[in-house]
Amino acid sequence: MIVKTEAICIKNTRYGESSVISKMFTIEYGLSSFIIQGINRKSSAIRPSHIAPGNILELVIYQKPNATIQRIKELKVITPLHQVHIDMVKNAVLQFILEIIAKTNEENLKDEIVFNFLRQTITELEEMTEDIGYAPLYFLCRYLKFSGWFPNLELLQEGDSFNLKEGRFAKADILRTSDELNQSQSKELYKILLSVQNDSAQIKTEIGFRKDLFTALLKYFDFHILKGKRIKSPAILSEVLA
Repeated sequence: MIVKTEAICIKNTRYGESSVISKMFTIEYGLSSFIIQGINRKSSAIRPSHIAPGNILELVIYQKPNATIQRIKELKVITPLHQVHIDMVKNAVLQFILEIIAKTNEENLKDEIVFNFLRQTITELEEMTEDIGYAPLYFLCRYLKFSGWFPNLELLQEGDSFNLKEGRFAKADILRTSDELNQSQSKELYKILLSVQNDSAQIKTEIGFRKDLFTALLKYFDFHILKGKRIKSPAILSEVLA
């Protein structure tokens, strides 16, 4: 069956001397893998630049039910990206975003909402001119809206702290554990989550809070969404944003 679908390139893995296996997030089938043969040959209609991670594409594919790897008949770049490929900071943020998407979605499971969110996130990252350091933190907070783990903000009371393991704002434990944010961090997280919930302007916070909250949210994702799946990009991202 020949199908046309939009796709976002997630990751490419070399296969043999001149081919690659490209993992893409498609609007029709979710995460899917495609083999592209002879991509490094001059005669190939699909060039390596076409499938740079993050590129937003239109594909015509030979869709075979139950096949683990599909084939591409035609490929067209819908939204060419420039800044995210040449800007070191933007590229590190992009790699982080794509890795989170790859590790938190099942193969061949359609999710048009997440696809549209990812496309919007990449487009916004390409166009950003300032405050790029906030992008990873806000990405995690916004992505929670689609995960089922967005905290209930109505439960916050004065003096509450956010418990990462329980996923809620609650009265602080007298003997605060490493899974519990302090009250200042909790207030900052609440303000950011509220702005995300209301789709309002991005909240700026001190760089110390930004780093602490990013680390905390990664732990939150590990508890409830990643569930032990290891991600490598945060280490590189931390170095670039240092």
